[in-house]
Amino acid sequence: MMENTESIDKQLECLSTQAMTDIVNTLNDDETFTYPEEALAAISAIVIAVNDSYVYPDDSVQNLFERIVQILQKEPVARRYMETSKSALAQKPLMMQLLILMQNPINRVPHDFLRRNLIWLAIAMHTSVLLMPNGIKKHTDNILMQFKQAQFSSSIRRTWIWRELPDLSQMTISVEYISTLLNNLLEQKKIELEALTNNPISDSVKAKNEESIAKAKLGQIDKITIAYQHAYNLQAAKPKRKKPPKNNSIKPIKLSDDTPIYLAGPNTLTHNWGSTHSDNNWSSTPDDIEHNTTAVDLEFLDAHTETHEGLTTSFEEYVDHNGAPYISYDNYPDPLIQQSIPLQTIDLSLQQNYMSQRNLALNSNTRLLPLVGYQSLFAALHQDAKSLPEAETNKVCAGILLLSMLTGLPVKSLLISGYIGHPSIFGIYDKRAYIKHSLGITKRSVSQTLTKQDYENHSDDIKIPLPLWLIDNLIACKLPVKADFIAYLADLRSSLGLSYLSINRIETALHVVLSRYTPNCHAHIADIICRTAAPHAPAMYYSSHTSEEVLTHYKSALSVFNSHSDFDLTYITPWHKYMVGSAFALKIETVCDILNEMRYWTDQSSNDEKHFNRTSIFVWFVFCLLTGVRPNNGLGKMCDIDLDMGWLVINDKPVKKVQTDRLIPLCPTVVRLLIEYRDYLSDYKTRHPSNQKISETIKNIGLGNDEALLKLLSVSINHLKDIKRGDAYHMTKDIIDANPYWTRHFVRTQLEQRGVQLPLINTIIGHEKSRQEVLGRFSSCSKADIRRVAPIFEQMAEYLGLNIIEIKSYSKLSRIQRRHIGVDHANR
Repeated sequence: MMENTESIDKQLECLSTQAMTDIVNTLNDDETFTYPEEALAAISAIVIAVNDSYVYPDDSVQNLFERIVQILQKEPVARRYMETSKSALAQKPLMMQLLILMQNPINRVPHDFLRRNLIWLAIAMHTSVLLMPNGIKKHTDNILMQFKQAQFSSSIRRTWIWRELPDLSQMTISVEYISTLLNNLLEQKKIELEALTNNPISDSVKAKNEESIAKAKLGQIDKITIAYQHAYNLQAAKPKRKKPPKNNSIKPIKLSDDTPIYLAGPNTLTHNWGSTHSDNNWSSTPDDIEHNTTAVDLEFLDAHTETHEGLTTSFEEYVDHNGAPYISYDNYPDPLIQQSIPLQTIDLSLQQNYMSQRNLALNSNTRLLPLVGYQSLFAALHQDAKSLPEAETNKVCAGILLLSMLTGLPVKSLLISGYIGHPSIFGIYDKRAYIKHSLGITKRSVSQTLTKQDYENHSDDIKIPLPLWLIDNLIACKLPVKADFIAYLADLRSSLGLSYLSINRIETALHVVLSRYTPNCHAHIADIICRTAAPHAPAMYYSSHTSEEVLTHYKSALSVFNSHSDFDLTYITPWHKYMVGSAFALKIETVCDILNEMRYWTDQSSNDEKHFNRTSIFVWFVFCLLTGVRPNNGLGKMCDIDLDMGWLVINDKPVKKVQTDRLIPLCPTVVRLLIEYRDYLSDYKTRHPSNQKISETIKNIGLGNDEALLKLLSVSINHLKDIKRGDAYHMTKDIIDANPYWTRHFVRTQLEQRGVQLPLINTIIGHEKSRQEVLGRFSSCSKADIRRVAPIFEQMAEYLGLNIIEIKSYSKLSRIQRRHIGVDHANR
């Protein structure tokens, strides 16, 4: 420390009066603002006075204060520049703002009251000038901005600093003393914030407000401290972060991409390792079972979604209609594999497929490690990744495996030159790092009736924080060769006693722990965090979560891993809070308004035929909203609806290649409305006895035949036709200009928000994993379980006001009633 102090003294002594003035004069290099000569002279004089106080400690700080007062009393800033409103100040550079705020109270406030503030503001000004030749504009602006806000603002979030920084007027100041003082204050604020964060009653409004203030205080003193340290090079010289090699073939992780995937999982890295990476000796050999480079293409059953005029099929809808994926092999790298594909090769190649079906497996499944095995493995990898340089090879191997365990990234991806740290996948900054991936949701088209505020979510980006030390180490190191990995894995198997340990079991560990061992978490969250490919996890595109919720689950999973280790999790801090998930999920308040508009639109029909079609469309939307079915053509055949027992059997994928029937409970409101609608049809038939086609269709509906309940009158009004989604869209476009598929997004997000268990949501919506369909052999849901969702649908019906709506024929809706409805609508 003595050597450091001596170098600082020499640094300050070398700054002559002329040198300081020359630095200050460079402020006029900014072409957007010209400093008055008097202002530049005053800044130079203040900076020189502070510098003299450092160099000549015998000269008391009281003398420094008096020199500052004398400079400011001469009013170096002319009156035309002395506007101190927020907007006026914002038009000037920060250095000029600080000088104005120092001069403003000088002749109006007692000097004793100003002493503490002026000395610290002068120190901030001096520090910023020292930073200017180094070109560190960020730190220069930071220290000026933080002290400017403390002087200008009246908020406790900013002014607290004047109560906690000491009055320096009776002290001998030195760089070492001020640096220590700022560091101590920084540590104090960190401890205060940690105490508030760990407070068990931190969910209260008061506690959240206190935590918010504590974060603001910590951010302010942190920026001041870092700027001060950089001005005097007090921080240990941090090695410059090595940039990863440039690799333009690496693309961002987007789960909706459907390009062929070769071994690397859903990271859009279509890469054949056997042919292109012989440089690191990772090429395939016939006797290498675990790492054989079998190329696989993922192909999916065609969805054959319905098309409608004016409506396009979104990616979300396409995925929602996909059948179970199957695998085809081609271009076998080894003739032996063509005859007999090794089990371990399949295990690696279909990694994400197995991850997506983890909850089918028993704990005794050999593709899983026991929980204590994952914990022991995590501890061993953490210890080796932080080992001494002499164990460099094992350190790098452990680091790569640890990163795979923390993120679920395939090891073969991490071994691509330039992958770790690549800006399209990693975000790396001075204090934090993260891996980022995109769900790839369809962007919303411009709507004439909806705004951004009507939707639940506004982002599809998932960010998973990473330990910065690990990323820096891996970027700086040389990638290991295949033999090193094989040897290191063999040592791990032996030392940990885990005979089933493999790279694949490390890569899938995060998903397993999230879905099985993390409290309050489940496979759906695991799919989002671990980037499960879209066809295996369509529910991701119909859900809604806060970024904080996702991050909390992730941190809890790492806490489970960390029970046998001392891995530091403090790098995981809350992100800026935002909603992530479906781009088409509407807020319930918006849906309530839409239904009110539809009800008014229906009851204001000008004739019987128009009222019939509008009533049918209204009931069609209600049916979709209270069941969550896919809003396809010919919904709700009478042979599939049991209005007495309150059940709906639905198989709503068009052009089905496999049976995917499921059960949906009907809540009391939807049962009543469907019965009233059936009676509405009977009443219409009675009033139009001459139309034989319509009468025959309504008779079949009444008998419960294979006929859709919800109907529209044809253009010629001589027969009834099934409702198509395009009909519903075009008829209600003035009320809701959006693809009616929004109803399905709404139902799924509402069930999540109302606490319905994940297996039941998947059962109702039809998002079960392959082979887990409710009527399939691996279903874990009973009819009694499904029935328990009916009260949730009824809660939604009550909130939307559907429980008080009645389906009345046009003849029963009198002119007075229609007029009354019009008045109610106008009042709303």
